[in-house]
Amino acid sequence: MDIVQFKRSQLEDVARHRDRLREAPRLRWLFFEITDRCNLRCRHCGSSCTAEGHALTVEDVKKTLQSVQSVRPMICLTGGEPLLHPQFFAIAQCVKDMGFSWGMTTNATLIDEDTAVKLRQAGLSTVSVSLDGLQEAHDRLRRQKGAWQRAVNGIKALQKAGYRPQVTTVVHQGNFDELEPLYERLCRMGITSWRPINVEPIGRACESSDLLLSPQQLTDLLAYIQQKRFDPDCPMEVTFGCSHYLGAETERMVRDHYFLCGAGILVASVRCSGDICACLDIENRKDLVQGNIRTDDFLDVWQNGFRAFRRDRTADCSRCLNCSERFLCGGDSTHTWDFEKKEPLLCYRDFRL
Repeated sequence: MDIVQFKRSQLEDVARHRDRLREAPRLRWLFFEITDRCNLRCRHCGSSCTAEGHALTVEDVKKTLQSVQSVRPMICLTGGEPLLHPQFFAIAQCVKDMGFSWGMTTNATLIDEDTAVKLRQAGLSTVSVSLDGLQEAHDRLRRQKGAWQRAVNGIKALQKAGYRPQVTTVVHQGNFDELEPLYERLCRMGITSWRPINVEPIGRACESSDLLLSPQQLTDLLAYIQQKRFDPDCPMEVTFGCSHYLGAETERMVRDHYFLCGAGILVASVRCSGDICACLDIENRKDLVQGNIRTDDFLDVWQNGFRAFRRDRTADCSRCLNCSERFLCGGDSTHTWDFEKKEPLLCYRDFRL
């Protein structure tokens, strides 16, 4: 059996595991979108933050955590920009006091040394910071001059407080040619984990088609990540994100794990409105809302809801039905599934290495 055949057999095991999870889901990660406020207006924002002032309260979070005490998922606080929530540290302390591990995603522009120390005191375990290219490209994507330097300052403050932040880079047309210079800059900054990901055709990016990578560029991005991962002189972990089935040839070459979209079977989220959903990157449609934490018990919703995410979506797609990769792919990532047309917005066949 050659390596590709071996990986296909493992991918089949993963797909069977996915199908078992549809019958018996396991909540492993719970995301709280604690606010929709953000101090940036990024062109690619998947959530299209509207800054309408919706926010979760400490009691909202506490009530939800009480409901999931028996399963104890990893908690992630996000937004918007989570640090804009006026009670951010009260929420963080609540999560810590209830014994949950938690991380956050942030643009880091609001993090100084004092804030980083407070995050340490509040029990923050992991942190992901966005840095989308070198200074000019980052500021242009974030639509705010100086955003790059403030993010770099925030990373340095986190490092001084003892953290090893993961840097996530959304790769698009405007920064595609900066991958190597950015890699070299991150090395000098002492970054130990870098996650380059492709800009997705969701949220505000749908209004900016000039951002989207071509199939060849996406192929080249995956090849670049693979090259770094197997370079013995590379001082950091370089990994693609969790999204997208990449085919047996590429799976496990650009990240440590095989593709498995956990939306609704391993992952759930609470929006800043209190609505219960799967992954926050999934289109915010009424028919995909599973309930609301202010009127429903979260664990009951998790155990008895999420039916739209615990079925074979590919059965609705004529393109998927006759595809030899259908079982392994499962319809690709849920956040890039077109629920109107009932088909994936991205397909690995378009960017095979």
